[in-house]
Amino acid sequence: MSFNDDFTEEAGFNQRWLKVNDSGGETKSVRLPGNVDLSGGVLSLNLGSNTNDATRKRPFTGGYVRSRDFRQCYGYFECEMRIADEPGVNNAFWLTSVPETEGDTHFELDVVEAKYPNVVQVTARRWRPDREVLSRTYRPRGTRLADAYHRYGMLWNESQFQFFFDDRTIYEVPNTFAHTPAVLLFSNAVASFAGKDDGDVNGAATAIRNVRVFQSTQ
Repeated sequence: MSFNDDFTEEAGFNQRWLKVNDSGGETKSVRLPGNVDLSGGVLSLNLGSNTNDATRKRPFTGGYVRSRDFRQCYGYFECEMRIADEPGVNNAFWLTSVPETEGDTHFELDVVEAKYPNVVQVTARRWRPDREVLSRTYRPRGTRLADAYHRYGMLWNESQFQFFFDDRTIYEVPNTFAHTPAVLLFSNAVASFAGKDDGDVNGAATAIRNVRVFQSTQ
């Protein structure tokens, strides 16, 4: 194990993570440090209303954190997460390459982008120098992802990606571009690509109760 957090104490969390202030990108949300909460062994990314948005282009708020110093190339990455009980919200555990080591190749690895009620989307994406998207959407039958914690995982090595939902393999694909260290990120946002929202997400949250990273010894 090279990294883990069960979110039980604030001091350790602040050493391991940074709360991100983000304007929202292609979402309807801004992500604010004040929406990140640690309590009872759970990291909560709270959703709410953006009362400062006069344009109404981003009427919602969400939460966003990234690992402060930790970076890793290859290994197994997993978290236990309960998604927000709201349609139209993207609940994400993901990795990105970093400027100091990525060279010409910038990539993103979505261990999961989970959406209400039961959409599990996994993706390996190269953003530059040219774009390549390797993705699958999995819908576990009879499962509402907001009702319980589920385990989302990704095995990343030099030759392939393997994605897991509750320890079941749901997607395997060759790795043709991701060969430099990446940072860990958790975020949520109301977004059109996550489905139609009902206009009110106040009181909802994405909850993460642990994250684990392992490095191959072979």
